[in-house]
Amino acid sequence: MIKTPVSELLDDLRLIDIGMDLFVEIHFANGKKVQSRSSLIGFQINRFILIEFPTKDFSEAYQHMLANAEIVVRAMTNSGFKDIIAFKSTILSVVNLPVRMLCLSVPKSITKKKVREQLRVDIEQDVFIMHNDNKIIAKMLDFSLTGCFVTLAPKSMALEQDAEIDVAISIDENLSGILTGTAVKVQQFDTEMTVGVKFSDEHPELKNKLFSHFLVSTANK
Repeated sequence: MIKTPVSELLDDLRLIDIGMDLFVEIHFANGKKVQSRSSLIGFQINRFILIEFPTKDFSEAYQHMLANAEIVVRAMTNSGFKDIIAFKSTILSVVNLPVRMLCLSVPKSITKKKVREQLRVDIEQDVFIMHNDNKIIAKMLDFSLTGCFVTLAPKSMALEQDAEIDVAISIDENLSGILTGTAVKVQQFDTEMTVGVKFSDEHPELKNKLFSHFLVSTANK
């Protein structure tokens, strides 16, 4: 059976489960871009896609600019080794009942990208490193499901290899928490201190959500 463009699009949309986290980037007419989180409510293939109203707070002025704004939607699917899917669409309208949601146009195509199971994602995320009674701000430069790499101010913390540490991460009010781990590599330089962290087996749900967020938010458009 030869697939039509419509059937291929339907197959791709079905990779996004109802309720799955979405990472959206809204492009307003004045050139401003806003990133936020949402989730899929449902769709009719030739008519529209419904997603929850983004978690980001919009000023009244931007509320009125949502209709007809361009939106980029990304999600990490649950298929196989996980795929990133992304598409560009237009916000047709804001729906207020029974819940607030955005009504999107159906995209002409969907992009899919395969992901290696233990991909390490390059990021720049402010975090706190906690060891004993010390809590020091650090910069996380990469993240995977098994660990991360952070940089701190030079000699800011007395930390030895194999020391137990905690990494506190806060993306927004819906995605934050503390990951426990071990310092597997500690290096002191004149300009910075670097620490490789191996996560424990605790908090798998938080690690999966963070990995999904970092992976999708840094994916190429």
